Amino acid sequence: MFAFRMWRRAGDSVEWLPASRLLVHISDGESVVPAHLHWGTEDGAQSAVGFSPDMVSCYGHRRTPAGDVVQVRGELDDRREYPEEVGGARGYEFETEVEEPGGRQPAGRLRVLIDDGGDTPVRWAAWRERSGLACSVALRSVSPSGNADVTDLVSVVWASAEHRDAGEVAENLTDASAGKWFAPHDRASLGFELSRPIAVDRYVLTSADDAPDRDPAAWTLRGSADGAVWRTLDVRSGESFTRRHQSRTYRIAEPGPYAHYRLDITGNNGSPHLQLQAVRLLADAGAGFVGYRQHEGHAPVAYRGVRVAQASESPPEDTPAPSNGSAPAPRARGDRPAEWRGWQPGGSWLPLGGSLSMESLTSPSGRFTVRHSVYEPSLAVRDNVTREWAWVGDSPESSQVCLGPDGDLVAWDHHGNRVWSTGTAWLGVRRLEMRDSGELALIDANGAVVWSSGIPQVSAAAGTGHRAVARGSRMRRGESLYGQSLTSDDGSTVLCHDGRVVFVIMRGRTSHWDRFPEQETVLALDDDGFLRLRTLGGAVVEQIAGPGAELVVVRGAAELRDDTGAVVWASADRWSRVAPVREPAIPQNDDLAAWFGALVGEGRGYCVAVVRESTPQDVLERTGVAPGSMTPTTWHRLQRDRDTAHPDEGKVVAAIAVGPDVLLVGDDPTLPVAALAPSTSVVALHQPSGGEGYGGTFSLHQNGRLVAEVRDEPRRRKGTKVPDVAAALDDLAHDLHRHELVFRVSGVVPSAAELGGPLLGGVLVPAPSPSATPAAEPAESFPAVEGYDGMSPLVVRTDFTDDDAWDRVVEQLRTPWMDDDPVTPYLIGDPRYADASTERVLKGVRAALPGPSRPGAIFIADSTTMRGTGHPLLAVSTEWDGEPFEEDEEEFVTQFRLLPNAAVEISTNLGLGNMDFEDFADDELYERMVD
Repeated sequence: MFAFRMWRRAGDSVEWLPASRLLVHISDGESVVPAHLHWGTEDGAQSAVGFSPDMVSCYGHRRTPAGDVVQVRGELDDRREYPEEVGGARGYEFETEVEEPGGRQPAGRLRVLIDDGGDTPVRWAAWRERSGLACSVALRSVSPSGNADVTDLVSVVWASAEHRDAGEVAENLTDASAGKWFAPHDRASLGFELSRPIAVDRYVLTSADDAPDRDPAAWTLRGSADGAVWRTLDVRSGESFTRRHQSRTYRIAEPGPYAHYRLDITGNNGSPHLQLQAVRLLADAGAGFVGYRQHEGHAPVAYRGVRVAQASESPPEDTPAPSNGSAPAPRARGDRPAEWRGWQPGGSWLPLGGSLSMESLTSPSGRFTVRHSVYEPSLAVRDNVTREWAWVGDSPESSQVCLGPDGDLVAWDHHGNRVWSTGTAWLGVRRLEMRDSGELALIDANGAVVWSSGIPQVSAAAGTGHRAVARGSRMRRGESLYGQSLTSDDGSTVLCHDGRVVFVIMRGRTSHWDRFPEQETVLALDDDGFLRLRTLGGAVVEQIAGPGAELVVVRGAAELRDDTGAVVWASADRWSRVAPVREPAIPQNDDLAAWFGALVGEGRGYCVAVVRESTPQDVLERTGVAPGSMTPTTWHRLQRDRDTAHPDEGKVVAAIAVGPDVLLVGDDPTLPVAALAPSTSVVALHQPSGGEGYGGTFSLHQNGRLVAEVRDEPRRRKGTKVPDVAAALDDLAHDLHRHELVFRVSGVVPSAAELGGPLLGGVLVPAPSPSATPAAEPAESFPAVEGYDGMSPLVVRTDFTDDDAWDRVVEQLRTPWMDDDPVTPYLIGDPRYADASTERVLKGVRAALPGPSRPGAIFIADSTTMRGTGHPLLAVSTEWDGEPFEEDEEEFVTQFRLLPNAAVEISTNLGLGNMDFEDFADDELYERMVD
């Protein structure tokens, strides 16, 4: 390879200026020494140079892309062996043939390397050797059009965020006639799936029509062969566009043949939003060339070549390889995936599959804490020095925040609805980090930020000014909690401090010990060993227990222990704690929860079936998908196709091979899975019961019979006495994980890579019904409930014999509660409900207040209320539907008595979702606990 040091001069100028170095190598089995060389690049530039006989100098001219003509000259700077690693980037190697009169004949390998320092590659070249042989080649692209632009091979475009209402969506980026893409965030990801693997070596970004501060300024481009294992191709920062609709080309130093490309934009020029006009992908002559060869004194002959892939083009992996398709071996409890190595509850990061339910993460220095809470704000970052919020997320009230194995951070409400997410599914996220800068960030395997809350503008205090923060499951002397939490090693129990309220909770539901002071507090284990609640100024609010050496959260309780390990104080007696359940045959698999988020929470329900020893094609055909309409694609693409063609009636159905078995999934619980019998091992159906996906029924069928049914609304179970199902149900940490019963009972456990990769699927459209569906019978008339806020006590009067007693009940209901806030009960006194049964009142309220607007309990003022001491109301759970329990159902407490002034405490806590009806139910008369 010849390397020339080059100079250039323009027009009639006499001054030579330094220019980019010129690299030249041509060989057809042995090195070629060219007498002269001509070439053109994709940007329109054309060059021609002649070489001295000894190859120590060259002279020529160049027409620039702008049309200017400059003179060029060069001196040999280096002469070395052809570098193999250059071949994959700027050089080409071809298997060639010539077309002789007797037919096409092999002509050996041709290597061509011409690098003039420009950003665009050579598109054609012509040279004459000193032997007199002349050659000319025009490189062909892999694009069907023959051009270097391979954007027309993009089959799927997606974005983690887009403005769909305005039509400013990701698909516009590859459609020259469409508008722009807009995202309401300063960080976002774009994905491009090609119809076949292409070695893209450049990409073009085009700025949009307005707001330069929305232009991307920093990003990372990644490539993947399978959509699961990603390699970093290009990293940029400090970029900018000088004008609107400007196209800028960026070169990939080491391209590889990938079918998936992902652009993770990590910063812009100051706006809270992002936008782009277009994205183009360019490939560098992947197909070969056409041209001619001509020996001196002979006629030219056709000359063509097919490119030979370089060894360096095999994409190295920088993330773990996906599963080979077989079901993974079950994990023993505590044997977490590699992502969990080094993790502890309450630390600074959360791994894939992890979740926060009234829990926190604190940065390594202790300066910042991200806290999940059932109170507002639901997800927020606090500066522990200033005690101010550094970032408040826009997630509404939620029961749990999960970092699913697909990398999407999702908030769920306590009804199982997906209420917020970062939109980062399958973007390579490996963990969630709370950083000392105050940034909450989702990080990929390379440490790059995929999503971020942003770096707040805070004081430069070096993490001082606050007490040492307790971590994990233990608080030692001198440590404290302020808006933070401790979690038991088995993850079942949390001691949560919420800035003011302190409570111990089991599995995100039950609080058996709590403190509700009237001001902000710090829970501290002081140097003298006493556990105290203190004000922010340090004054003691309550001395809880002591002295002890450490506070430890264990399954079912928080324990204060002395130096010998003896328990000095506990939040619950040992006899009252929940015992560990026996191990199920297959432990909880952390690779499933987030993927099912695509099925749950949309109000459609879902169906999951495991079919033994079959194929995806056979299972889909037996389900009703025509062979010609089966598509190897992704779940996301199937949903988009359905929403475009059949938004109101189409059912997405897909099948995935898991070893010798098949996993069938659909986003409708009415799929005809009976056609799969008797090979169907396990079928699970989730049927939503009302609006907004609230409530529903989850049923599990094993070998053709119902073995379990769980209803969210009313909350009841049946059939769970089957031992393996009962054990699996008891061991689930959250109701959102119930779909795991399918895999535990069947023994078929797919991996995240299988669920996220290509699958075979289609869209079922039901045939029109021959007759109209009969109208449902109208519900019993009940007084309209208008303006109810969901928190106030809803009281129904059914005894009208004593107005004075009723007045005393109302007066007690209105007794001020916390902070002397007035209480305004919602009163219903319709004479039509005189002497009505509890069941009748309950059904009327449930019909009048469907779904999320319904309170957790109603209060009935009956004859016992009017005549009893203290006028006790009857509290009735609205999770009960008023129907009697069946013999195989698990019964639960549906009603109890309480003093009227305690109704506000119960209705508020049930409305917040941090306590359950059974937490208040007792054989004794319930009285107000907090005034």
